[in-house]
Formats: sequence, C-alpha cells, structure tokens
Amino acid sequence: MADSIKAMFSSTITLVVPVFSDPVPFGPRPWQEVLPSLLAAIAVCFIAGTYLTRTSVLLRLVGRFSPQLRDEAWVEDRGCGRGDDGGDREGGSGPRPLRKRTAAELLFITVHNGAVTVLCILAWLLGSPSLALHAFCLEVAYEVFDTYSLGLARMEPETLIHHIVSPICILCSTQTEVDYRVLCHLCICIDLSGAILGYCKFLLRYAHLSMTLIYSRLSYIYLVFRVVLPFIDTGIIVHNTLSTRGRPWIGVLGGDGWPNSTLPDIHASHIAAFPHQDWTQLYFWAMAVLDVFNLYFYFVIRSRARMPAHVLSHWEERTGCN
Repeated sequence: MADSIKAMFSSTITLVVPVFSDPVPFGPRPWQEVLPSLLAAIAVCFIAGTYLTRTSVLLRLVGRFSPQLRDEAWVEDRGCGRGDDGGDREGGSGPRPLRKRTAAELLFITVHNGAVTVLCILAWLLGSPSLALHAFCLEVAYEVFDTYSLGLARMEPETLIHHIVSPICILCSTQTEVDYRVLCHLCICIDLSGAILGYCKFLLRYAHLSMTLIYSRLSYIYLVFRVVLPFIDTGIIVHNTLSTRGRPWIGVLGGDGWPNSTLPDIHASHIAAFPHQDWTQLYFWAMAVLDVFNLYFYFVIRSRARMPAHVLSHWEERTGCN
C-alpha cells in the first residue's frame, strides 16, 4: 500500500517537475530522421492550415456552441464568411489587407496546438521518442505555415522573432541528450496554453464576453503554463546538459571553454565534445529568448486584466491581443 501511494505521489510530482530516475535521452538524432519528419509535418500543416483558414468550417463548428458571436465573425476577408465563396464579404470586391488574424486563423491555432499537445501526451504515455519527434516537427511546421500565411504585411515583429527562435530551439533539442519526457512536458505546457490563448484571442475579438474576465483568467493560465512550468523545465534542461557536457560554463556563454590551467578534471569524452558546443549554446540562447518573451507577455496580459473595462475595450480595438 505504501509503495502504491509513493508511486502515485512520484507520478504526480513528475507532472510539475519532470525528473526521472531512468532518463531516456532524446538525441542526438540523425538528420536523416529529423528532416523527413519535418517535411512531412510541414506538408500536413500546409494542407490542413490552408483549408481550415480559408473556409468557415471551424467558425461554423464553434458557432454551434457559442451563439454569442459577433456579426464580424461571419464577415471575414479570407473565405470565412457565411458562405465559403466569400459572397458575404463587404463590397464584394475580394479580400482586403488585414493586420489582425481572422477568426479562422485564430481557431486554427487552437486546433494545431491541441493536436501537438495530444501527440506529446501520447508520446509520453507510450514511451515513444519517435512520436515526440513528430509532435515537435509539427510545432515547427506551424511556424513555417503561419509565416507564409501572414506574410510581412500582417506579421507582428514579436511574432516574427518567435517564429525564428522557436524552430531553432526545437531543432536544437533533437541534438541534445535531454530526456524526451522533459521536452514533452515543456511542449505540453506551451501548446496547451497556446491552444487556450488562441481561443481566448478569438473570444476577445468575436464574442460578446467580458474582456477583463477573459484576460484575468488567461493571466493565471499563462503564469502557470508559460512561466512557472517552462522555467522549471528550462532549469532541468540546462542542469542536465551542463552536467553531461562537463559544465562548460564559459563555452555556453560564447567563449572558447576553460583555460588549460583551470580545466576541471572531467571525463575525456566531455573534453573531446567540448569544442563542439554550437548546438548546445544555440539551444540555450533560444530557450532564454523564449522564456523572456513568455515572461514579458505574462505581464502584458496581467496589465490588461487590471485595466478598466472601457480602457481595455479601446485598447483592444487599437492593438488586439497579439
């Protein structure tokens, strides 16, 4: 009985702090395995994304459960009107440039991130690093698709930075010896909150709901899943990687490594691998950028949750939740 309780307690703890007594390294994985998975994921994402963002399928589905949607949700410029042929577009003159994402694009974020979350959960439960690789590649695929779909005209600067740094972080992770379950835990946190964030953006813009209430609830979700848990995962990843690599602190910061006179007594394989820290260094910097971004956006969301309703409404009309 005591062993069962201990096992249940340990399993629960790993949902918050994914530290395992039997680590299963995710990489290094050969590019002959990574590249086909990435190309397949990009193809799937482009096919599904193009269809779902240019039709009203998702909007109609959500409309069945959200009768409080604004009329603007049905008057979209990119194929998400009441008819897929765009007959209800204003002026009937075809699409006009938009700065903000359309309803279908916001809902596709929820669909995509939800799919990645499910794949990561399955990879963890089934003990399949290969399935985890496919999930991570599907995450990269969205960054590629979204960059192409939005184009420079509608791409926010912070979105562009994220779409560059996030794939770097994910692809670098395939060349590390981090436990794949830690990476799955991080991906679940990011994509589950991303799915909720995408839907909240949709509600903020197209639903008759309190913006203050949405931002208030979103701030708690963002704090847990985009700040606290990812920071824990980042600490675990950095600690485990530096321990495995012989703690090349100076190398991580961009130097050439320990001076010969102060070189610590570490395993010869660590010394041999030490000059080749490019992937690890790039991985750490990419994670640092993403963590800073997540922390910054948490404060943005929290500040909006504390705004008076009339001020927040005016601010949303000008900027939106980007």
